Amino acid sequence: MTSIPKKIMLLRHAKAEPEAARGDHERALTVAGRQDAENLGQHLRDVKLIPQSIYCSSANRAMQTANIICEQLLIDPSQITTRETLYLANTDLFLSLLQGLNNRIRCVMIVGHNPTLETVVASLCNDLASDPARDIHLSPASLVVLEFDGDWSSLNRHSCFTKQVIHGKQL
Repeated sequence: MTSIPKKIMLLRHAKAEPEAARGDHERALTVAGRQDAENLGQHLRDVKLIPQSIYCSSANRAMQTANIICEQLLIDPSQITTRETLYLANTDLFLSLLQGLNNRIRCVMIVGHNPTLETVVASLCNDLASDPARDIHLSPASLVVLEFDGDWSSLNRHSCFTKQVIHGKQL
């Protein structure tokens, strides 16, 4: 029996205002950022790329992005799992979160920040490890879809392949 590949959707939050009076954590999306997130969500719905589980940084701009995506995908925003640790996360934290997922979940989305997301992609992807010139740049409202075969607990560095990169600004 062939297993269905697991999908990891890593989404950088949409464009945010440059600063907020209450600090970086509270920065909100710009009007353009909201539109890019909406366009991305509509595209994901159109191509039927819908996560079964969504994790999100606790930063305001990431939560706003996740909520807009959920609205477009007709997912109840209460399904978003907010993790404070994703705000200043590292690759090991992402790997630990993914390794702990239930195997019934075939597609997960994590909404977070750069430079962490680009580092996570470079660390997880076998195709990027063998070709450093293929580094992926995630601008605001960009999504990379990774795939790998196996149980979540077996996920490790260089065990994924890049399936798709979607830039919300280009939709």
